[in-house]
Amino acid sequence: MNEKGYERDIAFVNKYDSLMSSKYEFSLYFIGLASCLGVHIMYFILFSKCGIKEMAYFNIGSVSFYALMLILVKFINNKSIIIYLSISEIIAHASAATIFVGWKPDFGMFLLMIIPLLFLMPTRITIVPFIFMFISIALYGALGFLCHDDRFVIHSLEHDKMGTTLYIINIVIGAFVLFYVTTIYTILNRYTQSKLRAQNEQLLVMATVDPLTQLHNRRAMGETLSKVSIESQESGEKYVLGIGDIDDFKQVNDTYGHDYGDSVLSAVASIISDNLPQGGYAARWGGEEFLFVLPASNLESGVRFADRIIESIRAYKFNKGDIEFGVTMTFGVSEGHPEDDIDRVLVNADKRLYHGKATGKNHTEFLD
Repeated sequence: MNEKGYERDIAFVNKYDSLMSSKYEFSLYFIGLASCLGVHIMYFILFSKCGIKEMAYFNIGSVSFYALMLILVKFINNKSIIIYLSISEIIAHASAATIFVGWKPDFGMFLLMIIPLLFLMPTRITIVPFIFMFISIALYGALGFLCHDDRFVIHSLEHDKMGTTLYIINIVIGAFVLFYVTTIYTILNRYTQSKLRAQNEQLLVMATVDPLTQLHNRRAMGETLSKVSIESQESGEKYVLGIGDIDDFKQVNDTYGHDYGDSVLSAVASIISDNLPQGGYAARWGGEEFLFVLPASNLESGVRFADRIIESIRAYKFNKGDIEFGVTMTFGVSEGHPEDDIDRVLVNADKRLYHGKATGKNHTEFLD
C-alpha cells in the first residue's frame, strides 16, 4: 500500500467533499448567474449604443431571466434545471445575435463552447446532453451557412468597428468559458481518480488486513510466506518463522467476556507490531494465534524477537473495572533454509508451539 499516495488522495477527496457543501454550491451557482447577468447588461449597452434595437430588447429579456434565476437559485434543489435553462438562453441569444449582426462578431462560437459543459453536469437522463449538443451543432452549421452572406443579415457589422469590438469581447468571454470548463473537468477528473484509488486501497486493506488487530490476515500472510520462500531461494539467505498463541485465552473470554477478549487480542497485536523489526511481517493466523516471519534472518534472531514479545506481554497489565490481570504467550520458532519447503517450516514451528504449551507455556520453544 502506498501510504503517502493514499493519504494525498484521501485529503483531496475530503477537501473536495467539504467544499461541496450546500453553502459553497449556492455560491458557485450565484457567481455564475451573476456573471451571466453582468455580461448581458454589457451586451444591452453595446447593442443600444450601435442602434440594434432587436438585440437590445432581447438582452432586456436575458437580464430579466438571469435576475430571476438569481432569486430562484436558493429555492431550486435540482440545480441542473437552472443550468439547462441558462444553456437554452445562451443558445437562443447566440442564434439571435448571429442572425441580427452577422458572423463577424462570432456569437456562433458559444454554440460550440457550451457542449463540453453539457457533459460535465450530473443528470439522470443521459440523452438530454446529446439533445442539446445536436441542437447546438445544427444551429451552428445552419447559421454559418446563412450568415456568412450579408444578404441574410439584418444589421451587418462586417465593416463596422462595433463588429470588431464585439468579436474581441466574445473571444475573451469564450476563452473564460473554455478555461472554466477545463478547470472543472480537471478537478472532477482528479476527484474521480483520487476517490477510485482510495477505494481500491481500502478494498485491498479489507482483503488483506485483519479488522480487529490491523495485522495481515491469514490469506495475505500466505502470499507473503510464498514471497519470502522465493526470495530465500534467489538470495540463498535463511529466514525464521514463529507461531505464537495466547495462553489460556478461553479463560479470558469466559471470565471477562468476548468484547474484552477482543481488546486483549488488539493489545497483543500492537505489541507484536511495535516490536517487529524492519522487513518483518506479522499476521493474525487465527483466533488467538499470531504468526511472524523475518526474512534474511536466523533462528537466534527469531528466538530473541519471540522472547521480547513474551516479556512485553507478560509485563502488560489489563484492567477490567477494579480487576487487574495479565496474560502470557507461548511461541514456537523454526528456521527456514533456501531449499526448504515453507509449509514444512510452518508445520515445524506449529509442532514446537504445541510442545511449548505442553511443557509449561509462557516461553519460546525452538528445539525439536
